[in-house]
Amino acid sequence: MYGPQSGIGWPQVYRYPPLFLLLFIPFALLPLRFAAILWAALKFTVLGLLARSLFSRLGTHGLVWQLLSFLPALPYLAVEFHYGNVQFFIFALAGAALLCLDERPVLAALALALAISVKVAPLFFVPYLIVRKRIAVAALALALTAALTLLPAGYFGWHTNVSLLHQWVQQELGIAATAGEPGIIGFPSQSLHSVLMRFLVSLNYGELTDSNYPKLNLGSFDPLMVELLWFVLAGAGYAGLLFLARQRSQSDNLTIHGVAFCMLLLLEPFTQMGDLVILFWPICIAVAVLRDDADLPAWIRAALYAALALTVLKPLVPDRTMQRLFQVLGVDFAATCLLAAGLIGKCLWKPYSAAIPAIPNKDSGLAKRRPAGTTQPKTTMRE
Repeated sequence: MYGPQSGIGWPQVYRYPPLFLLLFIPFALLPLRFAAILWAALKFTVLGLLARSLFSRLGTHGLVWQLLSFLPALPYLAVEFHYGNVQFFIFALAGAALLCLDERPVLAALALALAISVKVAPLFFVPYLIVRKRIAVAALALALTAALTLLPAGYFGWHTNVSLLHQWVQQELGIAATAGEPGIIGFPSQSLHSVLMRFLVSLNYGELTDSNYPKLNLGSFDPLMVELLWFVLAGAGYAGLLFLARQRSQSDNLTIHGVAFCMLLLLEPFTQMGDLVILFWPICIAVAVLRDDADLPAWIRAALYAALALTVLKPLVPDRTMQRLFQVLGVDFAATCLLAAGLIGKCLWKPYSAAIPAIPNKDSGLAKRRPAGTTQPKTTMRE
């Protein structure tokens, strides 16, 4: 799979740790067509289980509401399933970990550890769990990650496993630190890093397979300075997420998790189209919020409606030139920002509650105020 004999170039950009090679062996032993069918069938099965669990937690019952939850996420699911990437399984493992935190903490730690061991991005959730006071789960996830990372040594041998890990780390660091967009991934990505690069650096699309993306840069700054700007903004954004997660009560779990998924997409160095399958969780939360909270502030509802409209309408534009323009403009980036803003607003918003009844003193002539919906007890002439 790796190396000059892979047939897809070297050094290879899309790499996984050695553990993924072990997990993939059963598929490699099967005929290609059957392996592809099995891979897709597993994805549909996992999607069904994840959706059922999430809908149950949200109280999203009835076919209409469930279809409305799927519809805005359908373009991202279709793209990821078509690519045949492992990203959906990584998202499902992280989602399962968050859903199992209270009832099955050991299973949650194992799911998160497996996700981190295959693709490092879910490490994003370890500090998040710590500030959410799930320290034991976070610590166990790290320990299991270390064990799973070393596990392939039993198959490859210690030195080969270390060599593969070293190559993978070097490749990851090279991708994360590069200012050479968009050539490193081949098309405009939808992260904050990529959007800053497209608007503030003069990029060269000529070497891409599709060189017809429009150049819309507003300036031609030093890429290293833009990298530094992204690093500062990403650090501030992550710190803000941790602060929000620490302040909000456990009753906000599903919504806070939705914010965390959005922030992962926004703050990581590169967000490919297949990575946007993560938006399935925030979209389900947004639909439930719009359904249940009729007295939400107008700006929160507007942000969520706008995000859902963008995800539904963008794929319906048939023109390839417009689709290229949408990618360069960062329409999916904007939809993710709107989802994050709406869900953050939902977390911070406190619904109106009835005024606390005033308790009069003995000499006061004030009548006690009662919440709406209660009846005034009958009084006697003496009273």
